[in-house]
Amino acid sequence: MLQSVSNSARFIFTRQFAALLQGRLQLAVALANLAAEMPKGRFRQALDAVVRDVSSGRDLAEALAEHPKVFGPVYVGVVRSGLRSGRIAEALDQLTAYLEQMDVFARKVRAAIAYPMFVLGAFLIVFHMMVFMILPRFEKLYAGMGRELPEMTQALVDFGDVYAESAFMLLAVVGAGIGGVTIWRSSESGKILWDACKLKLPLLGGVVRLGALARLLRTVGMQLRHRIPAVEALRMGAEAASNRQIAAATRDVAAAVERGDTFAAAFRRERIFGDVVVQMIASGEQAGTLDQLMIAAADYFDTLLMQRINALTAMINPLLTAAVGLGIAAMLIAAFLPVFELSGKVG
Repeated sequence: MLQSVSNSARFIFTRQFAALLQGRLQLAVALANLAAEMPKGRFRQALDAVVRDVSSGRDLAEALAEHPKVFGPVYVGVVRSGLRSGRIAEALDQLTAYLEQMDVFARKVRAAIAYPMFVLGAFLIVFHMMVFMILPRFEKLYAGMGRELPEMTQALVDFGDVYAESAFMLLAVVGAGIGGVTIWRSSESGKILWDACKLKLPLLGGVVRLGALARLLRTVGMQLRHRIPAVEALRMGAEAASNRQIAAATRDVAAAVERGDTFAAAFRRERIFGDVVVQMIASGEQAGTLDQLMIAAADYFDTLLMQRINALTAMINPLLTAAVGLGIAAMLIAAFLPVFELSGKVG
């Protein structure tokens, strides 16, 4: 199976591509050189196809558009605008900055959730070692001595027995549940409802909204900077938002702008965007710097998003650590009670 293309790989490729073009290397030659250095996978296959298309005289943007899973509409749109203006290297530089910022942000998010995942993983490892390796030995030892385990230890042993007997059924239920949710989410109605629910989740809903708004505004601002028509830029931004409720509102904004409304008036009708977005868009529209204000607004929402994530992890991590610590302590006490009891009897 072909591996998916990471944002980091796109960022590195785009930076190298821009550097080669700035060095006056021909476009097809630069692409061929980069494709030859790329490891095998989906990205390599897409680049090989793009090289063949460009070498045969096809427009670069059209060749990239044939691979939407590798080069999305934002990428293709910026490349197309660079080709039209004759500033493809500059357009790729802008794309490099955009992809780098997205990559840095994704790394920060992964780093924020790494510790909770590590703590939960450690707890599961300790739990399974206790249930399947340590406690059964004490159970056999006490059974051979004709004695009963301490109540706390016996309770943990009984729980482990029930868990072991129902493990396959539990896995089947969890697998069926995940499969059912995956199938439901793949349907259009499921996607719409799921995205709407994500925005209403306690604590996490604000995080989802901030992330979607940041992607939307950054994409639209970047498209406007490269002279892409406003309606087309908004529609690309709707795709980049990765939330169907916000995307639907953005498409309504695009339709209103197409009818002749201003950006500020069109955004003001959609309450999902909030006053901050509308005010910044209105200021940028009046000053004639709408692209700059949108990118600045995206930076603002990125900052808010990281602050919200850091606040959540600062609140969750101590609680999670305390809960896992108490759970592990309880299991250790249950495991060593038989040792203490036997030591007391021997003494």
